Amino acid sequence: MSNTFHLEILSPERPFYEGDCISVVLPISDGMIGVMANHPAMTAVLGDGEVSFTLPDGEKRRCIISKGMFDISKNDARLLCQSAISPGEEEEELKRRRQYEETIEEEERKARVDFMKTQVAIAKAVNTLKPKDRNQAANKIQ
Repeated sequence: MSNTFHLEILSPERPFYEGDCISVVLPISDGMIGVMANHPAMTAVLGDGEVSFTLPDGEKRRCIISKGMFDISKNDARLLCQSAISPGEEEEELKRRRQYEETIEEEERKARVDFMKTQVAIAKAVNTLKPKDRNQAANKIQ
């Protein structure tokens, strides 16, 4: 029996880690859970927190994740999360998220302005048509 298993730590932004490891410790809703090779099949909901894993050469690595799921079956484990960053990248990640949120806010503001302009254009078009309708109605009456 092997004392390692395959681990993938994936987020939408990037794959954080893919390779073999000896163990992984994960944050769950009511604490932490540890997983080693030959662990029975399991799926778990993960909370925000730190994940630590040990590589076959004994090196310990860590990452900070935002909510996700963990699944292990037949020594193949996948951790899917909203984000995964190395310790020390927190400031960079916060800056990136702020920029992203500012971009979204700016796009929403532009969309609101475009919507208002469209409403004004429609109102003008409707007002332009109304007098013609009145004139046509008046001509039909005479």
